Amino acid sequence: MQFFAAFFPSIGHFPFGSASFSVWIDGEVLALGGISFTLLSLFGYVVHTQIDRKEEAASEEEAVGSPSSDTEQEEGIHSEPKDQSQVEVRNVQLREKDEHALVGSSFDPLASSPQMRTYEEAQDFLCHRFYFPIGGKTYEAIKTFLDSIPSSPKETWEVLLYNTRSKLETVASKTGSILVFPSETREGSEILPGTVLWKLEWESSPLGEVRLISNEASSLGSSEMGLRLDKLIEQLILAGESQDEETGWGSYSFFSQNLEEERSEGEDPKILVLLEFGSVGNLVMDLKSFGRWWTSRMEGRSPLSRIRKNRVAAILAPGDWMRFQESLSGLMEFLGPDRVELNVGASIRIRKGDSEWESRAKKALHSSKEEGPNRFVCL
Repeated sequence: MQFFAAFFPSIGHFPFGSASFSVWIDGEVLALGGISFTLLSLFGYVVHTQIDRKEEAASEEEAVGSPSSDTEQEEGIHSEPKDQSQVEVRNVQLREKDEHALVGSSFDPLASSPQMRTYEEAQDFLCHRFYFPIGGKTYEAIKTFLDSIPSSPKETWEVLLYNTRSKLETVASKTGSILVFPSETREGSEILPGTVLWKLEWESSPLGEVRLISNEASSLGSSEMGLRLDKLIEQLILAGESQDEETGWGSYSFFSQNLEEERSEGEDPKILVLLEFGSVGNLVMDLKSFGRWWTSRMEGRSPLSRIRKNRVAAILAPGDWMRFQESLSGLMEFLGPDRVELNVGASIRIRKGDSEWESRAKKALHSSKEEGPNRFVCL
């Protein structure tokens, strides 16, 4: 009641408590109450109207704007292309500088960038990835390259390649005449002062790097070094195409080439074996476990090829074929029959140049799958 008392002082003299209903509810009281309600409504209407007018005026000012604000907006609009062009020019200059420093030439990283680069950052580009520890043609390519470099006790050469996680990893080093191929994972470290670096790229796709750490200039000229790097890159590409990056086994292209050679060479019987895995866990880990089992049984003979995501191929001599058949039950116990299913299809080369050799092995594998998991068929 304080609100009403402020505007109507006489309201405090109304006899609320002492009068009966028939006494205080009379014509005078009703008239005063009606007047009070009318004035209150009028006051609320005036306040509401004033607030609406202020909001409309503010919105009109924002929509129209003052001449000075228009001028500032126009100046801002005209200045944006200028700022953007300056940024683009700076970016182009930086890219040109980086390309001149990195592609096909050596550079001092401390001169080209004030910050030391590390290789723990995520790589946002597609690169050729290699299986570690390296072996086969990849090992041969790197060893041939390092052997071709003149030995100097004051020079340390390093070769780095991208691993399956797209991280640079040191795969070989040479100090003087000593070559080291580390057996453990060693990711690329920060580039030290005085390091000369060459990028290894194939069709704009990175493969890795070659680093020279020395206080003196290299005895190799740029043309001689370029020829050695070109040969290394070509051999690495061929090695990468012939090797599965997750298991280190042969790829499908390696298997196809090896199959043609085995088909036309020798007179002794040969057995083509196709193995298809089904796994409820990590398939790659199961394949690697199988690879260790295979190596221990075959003693390094009969290399494996991963020709599909879950399919493996190998070519066996008769002795290894008999040993493999006798070890199948032990293989399933080793892999875990509750986690891994295995179907095997095999075919014997009946004559030199047998054109149906591979197709019979595929037919045997499909027959094995039709019979159910953990079946073996030979045609």
